[in-house]
Amino acid sequence: MISPTLAVAQNVPLAPLTTLRVGGLATYYAIVSNHNEVAKAVRFAKQNALPFCVLGGGSNMLVSDDGYSGLVIHVQSQGYVVQELSTTVREITVQAGEMLDSFIGQTVKEGWWGLENLSHIPGTVGATPVQNVGAYGVEVADVISTVQVYDTVTEKEIVLSASECYFGYRDSIFKSEVGRSYIILSVTFRLSTEACPRVDYADVQKIISSHDAPTQSMIREAIISIRSNKFPDWNQIGTAGSFFKNPIVPEAVALALQKKYPELPIYVAQSGYMKVVLGYILDKICHLKGVQVGHVGLYHAQALVLVAEFGATATEVKVFADGVKEKVFAHTNILIEREVTEI
Repeated sequence: MISPTLAVAQNVPLAPLTTLRVGGLATYYAIVSNHNEVAKAVRFAKQNALPFCVLGGGSNMLVSDDGYSGLVIHVQSQGYVVQELSTTVREITVQAGEMLDSFIGQTVKEGWWGLENLSHIPGTVGATPVQNVGAYGVEVADVISTVQVYDTVTEKEIVLSASECYFGYRDSIFKSEVGRSYIILSVTFRLSTEACPRVDYADVQKIISSHDAPTQSMIREAIISIRSNKFPDWNQIGTAGSFFKNPIVPEAVALALQKKYPELPIYVAQSGYMKVVLGYILDKICHLKGVQVGHVGLYHAQALVLVAEFGATATEVKVFADGVKEKVFAHTNILIEREVTEI
C-alpha cells in the first residue's frame, strides 16, 4: 500500500510528536512539505480507503492509546512572503508548518505589530485559525486576512477571507463539518509597522507599567516571562497548555455565579453572553490546582493547564479530564469543554 510518489511510513509512534506525549501508533504517516505533497497524501488516503487527519506542532492534540488507524499527514511546510500594502501595512503569507513562536519572533525583529501578545505559544501557524488562538487580549482573528486551504472533497485549493472563517471564541469554520474537510496550507496576516501595543491585561501591566510607550520587544519579553511562570515547559513535561475552554454562558448565569462567588472574574463576550474565567473556578471554587491522580494533574501554577508525567496514558488523561468536568458542573452547573482535539 506504500505510495510510489510520497514517502509513507507505517506504525509510527505519535506520542513523541505531541506535547502531551501520550497515545499510540499511526498506521500510516507522511510528512508533507509543500502544497503538492498535501494533495498527494490526500489522494493516497482516498485510493486506499483510509481516514486521514492533520498533525502540525502536536500542541493541541490528544492521541488515543489505540493510535490512529489511518494516515496522519504531518504538515512541515516552511517560509513566508511579504507584501507591502501601504507605507505602514504588511501582509505576510506564512506556510502552515512554520512554528508560531519563531515566526512571531521574526515579526518583532521586523517591527510588524499585531502578533506579539501570542508569544511563547507552542504549535504551528497552520493550527492558529482552527482554534482562533488567543492570549492577553489578542486573537489571530484580529490580524488574519485570508487562509489558503486544500479542499479534500473537491481536491482544489481555495482562499477563505477572514469573514468566511467564521471566527469565534476558540472556534472557526475549521471545526464545522464543512471545515473539517479543509487542510490549511498557509495563513496571511495583516500587520502594521505603526506601534499598536495591547497591554490591558493586569499581568502584562505589572511588568511594563513603568513604560509609557512599551516596545514590541518589551511586550514579547513580558509575555514570555508570564507564560514561563504560569505554564510548564512542554519540552520537559507533557502538556497541551490550556486544556479546557473558558465557558461562555448567558449573562444571567454569569452574574448569578458571581453573586455566589464575588471574586469570580467575568467578561463580556458578546451580546447577552459573558466569559467566565475557568482557572478561578478550578482553583478557588473546586480547589483542583495542583491536584494529581496517578500520572495526570492540574499544574501547580495554573489550574487551567493539564499536565501528564512520563508514563501517562491517553486513557488516564481522559478519565482525569472527565473528573474535572464533573466537579465543575457540581459546583457551578456549567458544562465545560476541552480545547484539545482528540484522535
